[in-house]
Amino acid sequence: MNTRTAVPDGAGQALAASKGKILLFSYAFPPMQVQMTAAVYKPMAALARSGYDVDVLCADSFCPELPLDQSLLAFAEKTFGKIERLRPADGLVSRLRKASRVLDRVPDLMTVLRESAYSKLMDSDLSQYDAVMTWSPFHSINAVMTRVKKARPNVKWLAQFSDPWAGNPLEISRLTKMWNARNEPRAVAAADFIVHSSRYSLDLMMRDQPEAARRRTEVIPHAYDEALFPQRMKAKNDRIVLRYVGVLYGRRSPEPLFKALAGLFNRRPELRGQLRVELIGLVPPEMLASEAAKSLPEGTVQAMGNVSFVESLEQMYDADILLLIEADIRQNLFLPSKLSDYIGADTPIVGLTPPGGSEDAMKQLGCWHARPSDVEGIEKAVEGAVDHVLRRDGAAWCDQTYRDSFSGRQIAQQFGDILERL
Repeated sequence: MNTRTAVPDGAGQALAASKGKILLFSYAFPPMQVQMTAAVYKPMAALARSGYDVDVLCADSFCPELPLDQSLLAFAEKTFGKIERLRPADGLVSRLRKASRVLDRVPDLMTVLRESAYSKLMDSDLSQYDAVMTWSPFHSINAVMTRVKKARPNVKWLAQFSDPWAGNPLEISRLTKMWNARNEPRAVAAADFIVHSSRYSLDLMMRDQPEAARRRTEVIPHAYDEALFPQRMKAKNDRIVLRYVGVLYGRRSPEPLFKALAGLFNRRPELRGQLRVELIGLVPPEMLASEAAKSLPEGTVQAMGNVSFVESLEQMYDADILLLIEADIRQNLFLPSKLSDYIGADTPIVGLTPPGGSEDAMKQLGCWHARPSDVEGIEKAVEGAVDHVLRRDGAAWCDQTYRDSFSGRQIAQQFGDILERL
């Protein structure tokens, strides 16, 4: 690594020597409001605070389909070095792609940045960086870095994948599937090191790869950032507040929770009026109009609407119980970034989780969980968490050592160890 000698600052204090210099190349970055923005920011901010100089190359706010969230921007501007933003190139090829409602979306909305990103990287002095770190799931970014590595093989590339790529069971576009199948092997071969946030998605990527490729991989979960949570005592609520933060749709439904609550109130009528479920984020109205939802005491369920990312962390922090609601599917290959934030909030969690990464985390945390289809199990899980809160005896709600493994400090150390080996 390029380690610089410590030098005095303006007050005569010695500044810590830099551990090295990194270029973060990620289309998802504040103020873009996509799920991966916070997932990128948190570990990279922790890496910067641990002693690395981190410059950023990211997407500008050129796409009206992607909303903006300004809440992380001030944090980012204080934490990182130079931040440069990309817009689509204006050449003939780019204009033709933008004119097509198909070509400019394969494999994702950021594919229109391909030429401008490649030109920017090739015009930059990449030798000043110990590594370029990329983050998906805007997988078009990996095709850009594959081209860069072909032209400049000495550049070190650490690629992070939070979602499966080729073979992603949630992908429905035939063109995107074809693009993924063609480009994933090239990126795997070109990257110097690959990180996944879930062993399930890593296994999917490595299923046809030689053992030598597997040795260049590691699983590192999403981080939580202690600095983004309120630095005060938690709120005291008038009821026991169970909060879900995020979007609900399709098979990611609160219906099993509503049925479980109805059963719990029938068995323990003293809890009626003591619990309030708050849904923070977009909720289809029909999910709140089901028979199970309407059977609950008035005021039990409240839809609260969207909030900024930093505000969502405050909502997590001040809840009495957090609800992790996942789709009722055969296996979940993802370990969501939201779960790391739930863990960072230090608030008891009840998980409605299918087999996979989140269920594994629930088990290792030692907290309450059940499959989304298991209404009786959900009822018991909610009851266990509610009783824990009612006891107010200060007992731990989870395994603290496992919780700490999601902290930005420990995640930064894991990434730092990889960077040292490159």
